[in-house]
Amino acid sequence: MNDVKIGIVPFSFQTPDYRRLLKKFTGFHWQHYRGDPQYIPLLDYEYLGFRLLGIRGFFEADNSFFQHAEMRFFLAMRGEEIVGRCNAFVNRNHNEYWQERLGFLGQFEVIDDPAVSGSLLEAAGQWLKSKGMEAVRGPQNMPINEATPGVMTDGFNSRPVVYYNYNKPYYARLLTDAGFAPIKRVFSWEIPVHGVVSEKLPRVAQKVIERFAITLEPWGKRPLEERKQEMLEIYNDAWGENFGFIPFTKKEFYTIIDDMMMIMDKKMFCFLYIKGEPAAFIGAVPNIAERMAPTALTRRWEFFRAARMFLSMNRIKGLRLGYLGVKKKFRSLGLDGVMVWTMKMEAQKLRYEYCDIGWVLEDNFKTNRIVELMGGKPSKTYTIFQKPL
Repeated sequence: MNDVKIGIVPFSFQTPDYRRLLKKFTGFHWQHYRGDPQYIPLLDYEYLGFRLLGIRGFFEADNSFFQHAEMRFFLAMRGEEIVGRCNAFVNRNHNEYWQERLGFLGQFEVIDDPAVSGSLLEAAGQWLKSKGMEAVRGPQNMPINEATPGVMTDGFNSRPVVYYNYNKPYYARLLTDAGFAPIKRVFSWEIPVHGVVSEKLPRVAQKVIERFAITLEPWGKRPLEERKQEMLEIYNDAWGENFGFIPFTKKEFYTIIDDMMMIMDKKMFCFLYIKGEPAAFIGAVPNIAERMAPTALTRRWEFFRAARMFLSMNRIKGLRLGYLGVKKKFRSLGLDGVMVWTMKMEAQKLRYEYCDIGWVLEDNFKTNRIVELMGGKPSKTYTIFQKPL
């Protein structure tokens, strides 16, 4: 079977049988990870869309991402069998913001065969080069700024967390074999909600609140539209200088908040104000991966997997802290410590058991130190790769 020639099938939104090919592209993960208990996939609806649940798919042509991006999909075939997949995309917003010609690789899944992965990555790279790109970075899965970038290189036996990618351990080797080099690592930390923390943190947090007359507000204190605007303003300001970050457009960010409302616990969001000005916010959502494991009944019936998740939300024990921002001008005041401590106290009241914080850049020493003071332990490591074209 290995003597059969590898074929690469490229397609795009303009391809006549795009929907059929996209279903094959999306469905590859089912066979690729069959029997792996660590792999808890998102709903296929997240990619293909499902209007009944109000879900617009990441790979639907009318997704707001494609107002400033172009994508090509690739399937690696050995005869009639799919043996790999990836997409390549050009994000004009990224290149305008960072003033570079960088393309991206995403949704990279492949069997452990350098010939297959090499052909797949070469096809993606050639397409990006034809678009004027000078380098390719990744993997960067959709949705941008939400899914953890890179491939997992440590923590393969750690707890599955929603939007934290899981992949085969050999992916980093295949990327290296294809000429990619690691350029950055990001960490995930798991904090026990009821664990012992350094005595220094609550003492310092209280002093910061008093010194700067900080006002803390829960989610429901203000109208939804005002909350959305505050979060967008803070988030783009806070993350603007971070490696690889691309400022959200209003439409993209508001869509994320609307989708998040389906699963959020409003008590796990907190907003900080200094002299009436929104200065920072923090938020965690229930780790729905706990309730999304495929079963024999739901493996090919995603509606039942979604229903099972929604109906058992009250049984979720953990949180994913994925929403956090401090405006630059307030960055040196210690607000991040105040927020993390406040969230820990609230999580205890609500009887959560753990919280996973990610993704934290390896050179973000301040945040990594705060997490250590909270009793956090390294959970996962992701490595981002890049290759010149």
